[in-house]
Amino acid sequence: MALALGSIACGSVVQDDPENSAPTQADLFACGVQLSCPAYCTHLSYGDCGGAESLACPGDLWLEGGSGAIEVHDRPGPGNWMGDKLTLLLGDGRALFQDRSRSCQGGEFCDLANMPWELGAHQLCDVKTPPDTCQPGSCTEFPVLENCVPLETGWTCGEVATAMSPTP
Repeated sequence: MALALGSIACGSVVQDDPENSAPTQADLFACGVQLSCPAYCTHLSYGDCGGAESLACPGDLWLEGGSGAIEVHDRPGPGNWMGDKLTLLLGDGRALFQDRSRSCQGGEFCDLANMPWELGAHQLCDVKTPPDTCQPGSCTEFPVLENCVPLETGWTCGEVATAMSPTP
């Protein structure tokens, strides 16, 4: 499966308080990486948005072992919280992972779509070998990540573009 990359522009960076020594990390969701599969969505049950292709595509990508980008949108509802997960399969048995969430303060309802995202740290993970039950076209499982390590220094959008580019 070929991976097309959109224009790489990273305009959003996590800003910490100057007193906080935590590193700033790029918002990988804003890096312009073209998703390899339709976004997989959860609302009241798994896969109820994104169409039938969103169910088998991540499993097929996992089986192929190449690079690719998968995004999951968690939208419980009606609710006062939402979250996303971005998995960038690097094609070498590793994945770069970042999550983000937003919520209404105090558990109240609010204009959630306009609340700022809280970004998780970049994590570098090993991609587990797909189970034998996963077969091309019928693997509805997502790539399993293990041994995830939060990175002290996050990746830049340029580094993501380089890592995700197909090699000749």
